Amino acid sequence: MQRTLNHNIPQEMGLVYNSKDSEGLEVSRIDQLSKGVCNNQPFRAVSFAFILVIKGRINIKTNFRNETLKEKDIFFVFPDSVYEVMDHTDFSFIKITFNKDYLSKEGIFLTAAQHYTVFQSKSINKFSLKRDEYNDLYHDVLALEKKLKIAADMPYRNDIIRNSFIEILYDLLLSHNNRDNFEPPRRDSKSELTTNFLNLLSLHFKKERLVIFYASKLYITPRHLSQVVKSVTGKTAGELIDEMVIGEAKILLANYAHNISSVAEALNFANASFFGKYFKKNTGISPSVYRMENRLPHQTIF
Repeated sequence: MQRTLNHNIPQEMGLVYNSKDSEGLEVSRIDQLSKGVCNNQPFRAVSFAFILVIKGRINIKTNFRNETLKEKDIFFVFPDSVYEVMDHTDFSFIKITFNKDYLSKEGIFLTAAQHYTVFQSKSINKFSLKRDEYNDLYHDVLALEKKLKIAADMPYRNDIIRNSFIEILYDLLLSHNNRDNFEPPRRDSKSELTTNFLNLLSLHFKKERLVIFYASKLYITPRHLSQVVKSVTGKTAGELIDEMVIGEAKILLANYAHNISSVAEALNFANASFFGKYFKKNTGISPSVYRMENRLPHQTIF
């Protein structure tokens, strides 16, 4: 029988169901985010997540790419990746969040490089569900949410929760692989070189901002690296380096624990003055102005 939807999502923001006995796994429903999400402020995800969009639209920038999420879309979130909400209309979504330890308990092992490569390659990032897939997934997520509220002393409780989560995980992978417009990751030499550059960049950007450093690591000239990277991403290697550094700077500046001098030191600038000039050149405002306008806490969606 075809299941029908009843989207009675609570109006409060960030309603979360989890428990200490299922530590590392939670289901949350978020609605009415028009005042909760701060646009144009990067933030870092700390866990894996599946986002099921119920209504509305959100434009989000992630790893140098822009995505538009809309109703019946699934979006995969990876830990340590940086996201930035560009704009949005009134929307709601359900989120399943799980950490690396929970994945390990389920026998799912991915290296950091695999997380990054998969995310960049579009092989698993965002896709739209067909209506029957969406209906089934919606109800399966609600079922998991209900099971997370089972009493901690109930026999087989954790096994029940684990099996419910694994069913959702593999159903999502199956739905993705059955997409008519499935596009396998590109494996040409330019894409592989760009992926290698981005991997190096994610490791060294806090210390190295010169294209020549990354080119030497890849045994090519800086000019060739920038030409190849631009042909794949639309931006030069230097532009991507600046984006990565500025994104990290914004995250640090918005944190009460860091003053401007400590941010400059963390990003390997000679002093706060050099950092300030670099930041203003790339953003149009000074670090102090950005810090004043974007101090935490702000709600993030992941």
